[in-house]
Amino acid sequence: MFLLIYVEAASAESGDVLETADCESESIYNGNNQPSYQEPIPASHDENLPTVHELKILVTEEDMYGVDITAMSDFFDGYVQQLTGELNQNSIVVEVANLPIANLGIISDIVHHMDVVVSSDYSYLPDFEHLPKNIRNKLYKGIYKLGESRQVDGNLRPVILDENGVRVKDITLKEVPNDHGTVETTRNIVSQLQMRQLFAKLDSIQELQSYQIDRDRDRDIVTPFLNARDNILRAQKSESTEVRTDYIKKAVAELTTAINASYTDLDTAITHLQKLTRWPIFQRTNEIKKYIDFFTRDLQLVTKFVGVQTHLLDYLGESRSAVLELERYQHIIHGFFSKPLGAKKSSAAMLVHKHFPYTDANRNSWVHLAKEVRTKFQLRLDILENKNIILVSVEDYDNAEGK
Repeated sequence: MFLLIYVEAASAESGDVLETADCESESIYNGNNQPSYQEPIPASHDENLPTVHELKILVTEEDMYGVDITAMSDFFDGYVQQLTGELNQNSIVVEVANLPIANLGIISDIVHHMDVVVSSDYSYLPDFEHLPKNIRNKLYKGIYKLGESRQVDGNLRPVILDENGVRVKDITLKEVPNDHGTVETTRNIVSQLQMRQLFAKLDSIQELQSYQIDRDRDRDIVTPFLNARDNILRAQKSESTEVRTDYIKKAVAELTTAINASYTDLDTAITHLQKLTRWPIFQRTNEIKKYIDFFTRDLQLVTKFVGVQTHLLDYLGESRSAVLELERYQHIIHGFFSKPLGAKKSSAAMLVHKHFPYTDANRNSWVHLAKEVRTKFQLRLDILENKNIILVSVEDYDNAEGK
């Protein structure tokens, strides 16, 4: 599910307003619009969080030594877990009292789908460090469900229940102080989750097969990425900070080549599709399918490349460069899904939709994806600056009982 919830978001072209729960009356507020929780116990707090010092991008054998990009990790989860770990170090535990049902729905979106929810006062982030994958899978399959439990003094708290309605985990909300460092980390998390969701959505539309398609495309897109991967691996194994930094800079240069080649290929694929579908008869179906495959695969691969690139730039402390990379990515991707092309004024995504070989399982997926991208990618990350940050975590209930 591709969800980034912002209560004021709307698609200017479609006129669709993003549906969400009423976030004006937040669960952690009392009648005076003040947080309704016990006095928090602050953890350590640094006004400017450091850049990521641990370099852990390549984690599987295929990541480190393989040549098939599609068999490698998506690289998003590990980075988001690292970022939420940083926020955890600066968090304070919030004990929630009298949790309304509306807010239970918001928390459900977060723990079920690993979404970010931005309300009028708060940015709710999934705590990847404390949301185990096995718990997420059971929630997704409906084995576990979210409920509420009455605790000491009659207070309610969100909990995870098993198929028998037995409480197995507690949901804990942690407030993170809002400063320059934490806001920057939050932006990174939001951006990575956007790309993670788009990547997964494309994967559900069309299973990405081995990318050994064309010698020129391998040379322009795959080879630079593998060169970057080799430099990242050398950096991960180096004990010298100076040597590690040098390898990371080389990886950034190679990834820049791969990203630019992907953007160029995306544009080329759409240009060919426009020419091949210009007339309603005598269309070369196999050629059309080939360029649709190119477009879909390049879109997914460039999403993965940009995710890794921003991780590396963050590691180097080049936050402004990372922001520029994300802004360019969002501008280009948003254009593919919304910019009218040719005499028919259809977007690239709609052109693909009209000629995509759908099955019953993925019927009209490009229509739904285009609508979601137009809405969610319009989220301005600067709105996070004035939001208090809440991390939503899962923990064993017997450990949370005394908090």
